[in-house]
Amino acid sequence: MWARHGRLRPTSPSSTLNIPHPKIFRLVLLSLVAIAVGLAAISHQSFWMDEGGTIFRAMMPTVDQWWAMMLQLRGSDVLMPVYMFYAWFWHQVIGATSEYALRMSNLPWFVLTVVVLARVRFWPLVCLLSPFVLYFVNDFRPYSMQIAAGACAAAALGRWMEGSSQPGFRGVHAVCASCLFLIVCSLTGAVWAAGVAIGAVLSRPECLRRMDFWWRALPWLMVSLAAGGYYAFMMFKGYRAVGIQDAGILNVLFGVYEMTGLLGLGPGKNELRRSLASVIPHLWLLVPATLCIGAAWLCGLTSWARSGRRQALIGGVAAVLVPLLLLSVIGIVMEFRVVGRHLSPAIPAILLPLAACLRAEGPRRKITLALGGAACFFMALSALNVRFHERHANDDYRKATGIVIEALKEGKKVWWQADMNATRYYAYRTGGMDMIKAIQVLESDVPSSLITTDLVIINRPDLKHRGFDYQSELRRNFFKLEQVFTGFEIWKSE
Repeated sequence: MWARHGRLRPTSPSSTLNIPHPKIFRLVLLSLVAIAVGLAAISHQSFWMDEGGTIFRAMMPTVDQWWAMMLQLRGSDVLMPVYMFYAWFWHQVIGATSEYALRMSNLPWFVLTVVVLARVRFWPLVCLLSPFVLYFVNDFRPYSMQIAAGACAAAALGRWMEGSSQPGFRGVHAVCASCLFLIVCSLTGAVWAAGVAIGAVLSRPECLRRMDFWWRALPWLMVSLAAGGYYAFMMFKGYRAVGIQDAGILNVLFGVYEMTGLLGLGPGKNELRRSLASVIPHLWLLVPATLCIGAAWLCGLTSWARSGRRQALIGGVAAVLVPLLLLSVIGIVMEFRVVGRHLSPAIPAILLPLAACLRAEGPRRKITLALGGAACFFMALSALNVRFHERHANDDYRKATGIVIEALKEGKKVWWQADMNATRYYAYRTGGMDMIKAIQVLESDVPSSLITTDLVIINRPDLKHRGFDYQSELRRNFFKLEQVFTGFEIWKSE
């Protein structure tokens, strides 16, 4: 540009080309990459049972009807009202009912997960490769939202711990906001929020003696207590998850197995539920993957432990272990099956050490880089298997609903041992409200015995008939196994 006196002043390339701030440009680029990866992770697979519950509520035309249906159908969805309202709002805005379009509601949460910790070197890479994170991008449930909340909490805790060397309480609002984010996700999210709060206090215990800290935290605490009061009231009214008799520590360990990225390298969930021995044919891949991912994780954790303050280490460990312990106890006492999706806010505890392994410096740099690279390779392979391999597909309610509708049209008596919400959704797509009314016979007119039944359709027989030889019983009553597909068995009277 021309300066005063007509002289030419040199200008920088960025001012000439009007290139945005490098940090903003990086975040925009990361967001675009995350959207592209998320779109590839989403599939047209059938909705499974829990997704069916989400969409059936989201299909209500008004907020009043949506809330009335939430209360009528009961269950644990009442304990995640913010997400369920978000799902309803997404459905109203896009006006589409396809599986792909509805699962796209996870993209904002996925992008937030990637960018909120972008200042941590290699976080975007391990996050974009995580089979656990990508699996829930393809699930019309609140777990992508909870993963994003967990990532926000990890970022907030990091800033809070960094502020220990500075005057004031830098990061307190970020920590409080992330705790509230976790709380409104779901009741289990509230457990993780408690862990974050305990971790923050343990990392900087001096804050409890300062009134200015309490004045900053008080508004957040009041809103959080109000949300906790809502959960307590709804649980008192009987809204809660269905109890599972075999809930216990084994389910928590399976959750860790999912989170570490091994799921896609082993058997499908249905196979694993039927028998732990189903992992044996996959050991040739699971063993080296476990060793590589485990070694990389330990290497990164060691690197982080050496570089941090003692109080920060105590706080970080407490933020993860306290909720894990609480959920394990709750699972046993209340017969609540704690699985990987309930541990989703803790995914930074798995991925951040892997990122730390990749960026570790020192004489062992080549070894740590090789370990981190091998871990990323196995994670990417696992993610591809989860997305594309048939053994990891969802229970096929779309196909099962088509079979039951045809059977009802032929006047057959059907014993439907599966979820009704996903069934109603696919019935609606087939023939609107008239078809939904037609399939209500599956609930209102259940066959009195196998003698009067023409067709038996069972979803997840290993769960519905645990410890009972239902196959022999069906064969004794002259039924034969006609079809088996993902999550379902179809038995027909001979």
